[in-house]
Amino acid sequence: MKTICPRCEQSWLERAYIKSIGQVIFICEECEAMWEEGTILELSTFKDYGTYMEAKGYDSSWNHLDLMGLEW
Repeated sequence: MKTICPRCEQSWLERAYIKSIGQVIFICEECEAMWEEGTILELSTFKDYGTYMEAKGYDSSWNHLDLMGLEW
């Protein structure tokens, strides 16, 4: 299912796997808003990818991600 980003409404959410921590997320390429798998995809529940990764002890590089596509 293709879903437009609830935060910026400028790009589709992509399903991705954070290799460094073993977490599946949904992320917006445009604004880097992210949602952990199982979270309701709405504006009030997003996390900033960079802030999330830094809190886990990693840099905010997309090198940590395996992108899985727009359809899920």
